[in-house]
Amino acid sequence: MTREAALSVEEAGRLLGISPATVWRRIRSGEIESIRRGGRRLVPKAALDHATIASDEGIRAMDRSHPIFRLVGAGRSGGGSPGARDKHAILGRR
Repeated sequence: MTREAALSVEEAGRLLGISPATVWRRIRSGEIESIRRGGRRLVPKAALDHATIASDEGIRAMDRSHPIFRLVGAGRSGGGSPGARDKHAILGRR
């Protein structure tokens, strides 16, 4: 395998759209194949074809309509609304 056929953990993360820490977690769990070369951990480009991209995992992209944005500061509202007591109603859980 040539150097071009393998990527660093950081490069693999950029291509997959995930953090290097997540790449390391997936390597340890066996989800992403890796090799050691010269004391470095490398990810074969072919292994990326089988790796799932973050958007394929069913994680919804956050935008300003997400309920979490209405919670920001709810714990320190100074008595105003929404307050900490309103958090379950805001998130749609009662």
